[in-house]
Amino acid sequence: MRDLTFIEILGLIRRWWWVFIVCPLLAAAAAYGVSRALTPIYRAEATLFIDQRETTGSLNVGDIQAAQELAATYSRLVTARPVLEQTINRLSLDTTPEDLVENISVTRIGSTQLVEIAVEDPDPRQAAQIANTLAQVFIEETHAQEDAATWSGRDELRRQIEEVQQRIEDTSSRIAELQQSGASGTAVQTELRTLQTQLSQDQALYASLLEAQQRMELAAAQSATQIRVVEQAVPPTKFVKPRILVNTALAGALGIVLAAGLVLVAGYLDDTVKTSEDVQRLTGRGALGLIPELRSPESIEAIAHPDSVGSEAYRTARTNLQFVAVGQSLRSFVVTSPRPGDGKTTTAVNLAAVLAQGGQRVILVDADLRRPQVHRYFAGLNTRSGLSNLLLSEWDVKLTPTLRQTTIAGLTVLPAGPLPPNPLDLLSSPRMREVLDWLAEQADVVIFDAPPLAVSDALVLSRLTNGVILVSETGRVRTAEIADAVQQIQQSGSTLLGIILNRFPLEKSGGYYTYYRSQEDDAGGARRGESPSVIPHWADGAGDRVVIRRSLRPTISKPADSET
Repeated sequence: MRDLTFIEILGLIRRWWWVFIVCPLLAAAAAYGVSRALTPIYRAEATLFIDQRETTGSLNVGDIQAAQELAATYSRLVTARPVLEQTINRLSLDTTPEDLVENISVTRIGSTQLVEIAVEDPDPRQAAQIANTLAQVFIEETHAQEDAATWSGRDELRRQIEEVQQRIEDTSSRIAELQQSGASGTAVQTELRTLQTQLSQDQALYASLLEAQQRMELAAAQSATQIRVVEQAVPPTKFVKPRILVNTALAGALGIVLAAGLVLVAGYLDDTVKTSEDVQRLTGRGALGLIPELRSPESIEAIAHPDSVGSEAYRTARTNLQFVAVGQSLRSFVVTSPRPGDGKTTTAVNLAAVLAQGGQRVILVDADLRRPQVHRYFAGLNTRSGLSNLLLSEWDVKLTPTLRQTTIAGLTVLPAGPLPPNPLDLLSSPRMREVLDWLAEQADVVIFDAPPLAVSDALVLSRLTNGVILVSETGRVRTAEIADAVQQIQQSGSTLLGIILNRFPLEKSGGYYTYYRSQEDDAGGARRGESPSVIPHWADGAGDRVVIRRSLRPTISKPADSET
């Protein structure tokens, strides 16, 4: 795993753009389907007003806080177990207090003394009934609890009043008896005065107790919390759950996040070779060429579209090859790839074409005696005779009949010829060395299009030539495969001239190809002649690009004049 650059992330998004469409659509569709399948839930709401006890004087912050705390306290008491049980009994609900409370929410509205009781239920009528019944039971339970709290004091006062009243009645009766008897003795008069005094005291006490009782009733009435329903719950007409549109939108957004995560994970886990820096880590130098997607993959790009970005990329690879060949004679080389489909034949054909356009005498040999493809790029070319005929011949033969001249000046093609049953044996025979010597006498450079490294044909040919160019499709071949291919080439005693990344995304190539493409678009494809080539960062060893001017007839063995 490695860190991804911003350009690489953009490349991943461009490559996996369909993931950002498929994932949100699938997630949104799944959420929509599940939401539609769920049972609709309706919400009914009843509103209570909870009045605080009366206060004297002006309203202060403490009174406001007390009122809010009181409302918050009663909000919790609404869902107390006794209230829930009484509600279930009155409505004959088939549920338990634990299950019922899950569908009830009690909230205080802002900083007011209003409390909202909300009930959710699949039946809208039942939701309203539960909310209204719950509010009524709560009011009744609250008043019953307040009455119970003051009942002991009231009962004691009532008992005292009854006792005093009884004494008054008894004393009054005794006084009446004494007065009716007509007795006038000292003892009778004394008892009568005593009873009258006691009666006066009991009457005064009775009046005092009645006044205390009235004050207690008034105080209880003033201190009792006033709770009333200000808005009855009505059966709702629209369900609140599931929220289909919200769920669908959220699922779509999560799908985008999921797609981004999948793309980033794929980028982190992707160990394919995608940049010149990847090639640098594997070989110690950058890519020999970065070839973008061609406008005409089935034809020769340098001929069909000489001013295209692809043609310029091949000319850049040609110039880079000159720098690789500084100080050595590079008369022949092999073009191969780690696996089939990397574009080795297209690269060999186009590279041969631009070398010939640069003034070289080039012979392109189709050395793929298993699945030859070079003849497809040239009109009128076939495989009836070619390399295999030369290798199977036991006597010296002339090359001229087997070589095919092309419409490109300086470019000659040697087709593969009939496919033999033992291609590896033919390529490794001494006759192959003789054929290569004959070809070298006829050209400045000989290019062999060899099979992929899945077979040993390319390695056998590489021992007879001056080096190997490895072609790899960008983002397709894994690092381990490239490393294994490089190791095979080195172990065979051959020289790896460089790696060409095929089908390279233009957005990764920096500003040069972008600039060149803008020139091409502005001109409408008009021919501008030769353009400067860009050397990869390894060419000057300092990481800077080197722009060179090519001579009219560059040679493969000497570097062109350059300027920094």
